[in-house]
Amino acid sequence: MKKSWHYTLSILTLIAIMTLLIEVIFQPTSSLWFVWNNIINFYILCSFCFFIWIGLYHLWCHIIHHKHHSFFIICLLLVSISITGLGYSSHFHKEIIDYHVTIPKNTTLSSLKIAFISDIHIGSGTSPQQIKNLVDTLNQNQYDLICLGGDIFDENSPQDYIEQTLKILSAAHSKYGIYAVDGNHEKYISLSSQKLYQKYKITYLNEKFVCIDGLFNIIGREDVSLHSSTSIDTICENMDSSLPTIVLDHNPGRYKENQKYADIQLSGHTHAGQIFPGNVITNLLYDNDYGLLVQDHHSLIVSSGYGSWGFPIRFMTNCEYVEVYVSF
Repeated sequence: MKKSWHYTLSILTLIAIMTLLIEVIFQPTSSLWFVWNNIINFYILCSFCFFIWIGLYHLWCHIIHHKHHSFFIICLLLVSISITGLGYSSHFHKEIIDYHVTIPKNTTLSSLKIAFISDIHIGSGTSPQQIKNLVDTLNQNQYDLICLGGDIFDENSPQDYIEQTLKILSAAHSKYGIYAVDGNHEKYISLSSQKLYQKYKITYLNEKFVCIDGLFNIIGREDVSLHSSTSIDTICENMDSSLPTIVLDHNPGRYKENQKYADIQLSGHTHAGQIFPGNVITNLLYDNDYGLLVQDHHSLIVSSGYGSWGFPIRFMTNCEYVEVYVSF
């Protein structure tokens, strides 16, 4: 019986390795492959979780000089499957999180309804079909402004998915258009975002600002991973700072620098830790790793992201996009 289990696990592990190799080399994009790849990822994550529990159980038995019991091993396997299943469920369940912010500046606008989407990580458990569902939701909710906060793509994004995703996103309707910045992962894969975004009528803001109909400003920052030498003062040199100003900056780490000009900063990057206890680490690294932080009439909103990086799993965090209701 024990040998048959070892044989089965060996076969499953070999299949998992072959699947990962095919994914890396050929980057298949069919719907069936997407489902199969997620099944394999589930097996990998279950195995990883199970071996951690088994390791802890063996250590405990060694410390108390107690024999192993098959009952506890089966229980640990069931716990591993349950935790992984819960993590998958959290990834594929997308939430809409709303924030209400007041900007103490005068403008002819009475309010502004913004949709902010970051960290989609297309290919890492997020498919173009899910982006179509997202766009349908965006169009139903009728936003004034749609902002993309970076890491839409990463190392796991098949080339065919990149243009397909942007084409789908370009079908999202908003009064003032769609604006985007890059995240660190677009830089890691040297993605030429500006040309791609222009092709699909998405305004790409790379260390510059735009004034929308004389009503408000949007500033786009280059991700900190690129170590740009352009300062916020240089970007805003000719900007009317008396107007309400929104900053898109993938990483929330330099919000104090942006505070000089920004009334609202929209960021992502942290995933709120993605998997507990990752949120403990991100909470130590950032003044605000998730949610709304208000300081001196400046609002920093950090999203946990619409997707997940690496594997399609969340634990004690959620996948979301953000609604921001701005009043003046």
